[in-house]
Amino acid sequence: MKKIFKRIKVNKELLRLDASPNIGDDFSNYLINTQSDTIPTGKVKGVYFISYVSQNPVSSPILGGGNTISRFSPSTLLSHTNIILKDSRGHLLTEPTDIQDYQHKSGGYPLGFKELDFESKNERISISWETIVGTPILGEFIFVIETDNCAC
Repeated sequence: MKKIFKRIKVNKELLRLDASPNIGDDFSNYLINTQSDTIPTGKVKGVYFISYVSQNPVSSPILGGGNTISRFSPSTLLSHTNIILKDSRGHLLTEPTDIQDYQHKSGGYPLGFKELDFESKNERISISWETIVGTPILGEFIFVIETDNCAC
């Protein structure tokens, strides 16, 4: 078996340095949203979330200098955001849960993922989020997929 990784970025528009004058303090468009993408063929084993927000909020480079998001603590940035994963038919792949459930745990690279167990045949999935606190999530979900090594 070969492991492949699929990245799906969320709220990546917030990374653009020239976007800060347009976005200002109004994050309402980024608090509740859905991002869809296709997962390659294979057995999906897990997923985790990597935050792009610096763990040092004072020096966070987000939004062209960090002044807008940096006033929030890292714990606020990563909590109170409900995540829902669905397949293309609208079936839940996970129960709605907080973003912290998707953070990588200790125990080695693949052992720290939120476990999933479904077959993908180029399945289109959607990641929906609802941020309750008022600070948008910013980062990427990494999916681990096991696929045959065979080029048959």
